[in-house]
Amino acid sequence: MPQARVPYFAQVSETFPHEIRALAIAFFYAVGTGIGGLVGPWLFGALIDTGSRWSVFAGYLLGSMLMLAAALIAACFCVAAERKPLEAIARPLAAAD
Repeated sequence: MPQARVPYFAQVSETFPHEIRALAIAFFYAVGTGIGGLVGPWLFGALIDTGSRWSVFAGYLLGSMLMLAAALIAACFCVAAERKPLEAIARPLAAAD
């Protein structure tokens, strides 16, 4: 029995914004994980190698300041999107005028 084929253009309007959002999340997650995975062990290894507890403490302070800076940036620029559909946040690309 042959399967019914759904035209591709019927699916694009529904998945295109979600694909962009998923790609952006994946890209920034990968870049952040890559940077953190390379710099973090090297930095803390260098701080531990100094033999000073204060150097390690300074490294933890640096990490906490970076997280606080990220929280402040998120508080200023984030869109309140919790429990809302994508259409309520941004107009769909395929929406008719």
